[in-house]
Amino acid sequence: MKKTIVFLFLLSSIFLVGYFALTTYSEPGCIYKDPQMMKAHANKETVSDSIAQSFPKPNFPNDSLLINHLLGKFDYSKDSFFTSVAAEHCSKPMYLQKETYKKFKEMYAAAKKDGFALKIISGTRNFNEQKAIWERKWNTNIKTMDSLKAAKTILLYSSMPTTSRHHWGTDMDINSLENSYFAAGQGLKEYNWLKKNASKYGFCQVYTDKKTTDRTGYEMEKWHWSYIPISSHYLKKYGELITYKQVKGFQASELAPKLNSIEAYVNGIDKSCH
Repeated sequence: MKKTIVFLFLLSSIFLVGYFALTTYSEPGCIYKDPQMMKAHANKETVSDSIAQSFPKPNFPNDSLLINHLLGKFDYSKDSFFTSVAAEHCSKPMYLQKETYKKFKEMYAAAKKDGFALKIISGTRNFNEQKAIWERKWNTNIKTMDSLKAAKTILLYSSMPTTSRHHWGTDMDINSLENSYFAAGQGLKEYNWLKKNASKYGFCQVYTDKKTTDRTGYEMEKWHWSYIPISSHYLKKYGELITYKQVKGFQASELAPKLNSIEAYVNGIDKSCH
C-alpha cells in the first residue's frame, strides 16, 4: 500500500513539473504562465515599443535646443536636425527632421511600388506659422462664440502654438485634410495601405477614432502620421521640460490650463503611439 502511495505521489510530481515546463514561458524580467497569457501580453505591446526595438536610436538634441523644437521657437531652415523636402514628395515647400524624411522616402517608394502616391501636404510648422493658423480661426470664432467655445472649436483639429506636434519635424499630413477622403475609393485604399505598412517605416497614426480608442483631445485625423522613434522621445521630454508658463504669446493662451491643453491634447494620442 505504501509503495502504491509513493508511486502515485512521484507520478503526480512528474506531471506537475512537466505541466509547468510546457506552459511557463520566461524571459528577463517577466514570466507568463501559459501561451494565452503570452499572447495577451504581446497584444498589449505598443507600436512605439515595437518600433523602438526595430530602428536604431536617433541622435537627439540637448535639452536647450530640444525645448525650442518642442515649442516651435526655432528656424528649421537653419537647424542641423532638419532638411527640406523634395518637390516630388510634397505639395509646397516644407521641412522635416532628417531621419523622419529618410524613412518617409522609404515608405513613399514602397507605396509607389504598390500603386499608391503619398504626398505630404503639411510638415514642420514653427510657432509663428501655428500662431497664424490659431489666431485666424480664433478671430473668426470669437465673433459668434464665447471664449471657451471658440477655443474648443479650434481644438477639434488645430493645436495651440507651443503644443503642436508639427513643431517637432516628426509629424506630417498626407494626401488630404478630410477624413471623408479616406472613407471610400482611392483614399480608402491609401489609408488601408498606411494602416498595414506605415509602422514598418516607423510611422503611427496618432489621432485615431475616439469612439473606439481610449483617447482624449483632437478628433480623428486619418491623414496625420508621426515618426515614432523620434516623436515618442519628444513627447516624453515635453512632459519633463514644458509647463503652462511656456504656453504663451498668442491670443487666448491664458485658456490653456483651463482646457487641459497639455494633458488632454499634447498627450491625447493613441496609446500605441506613445
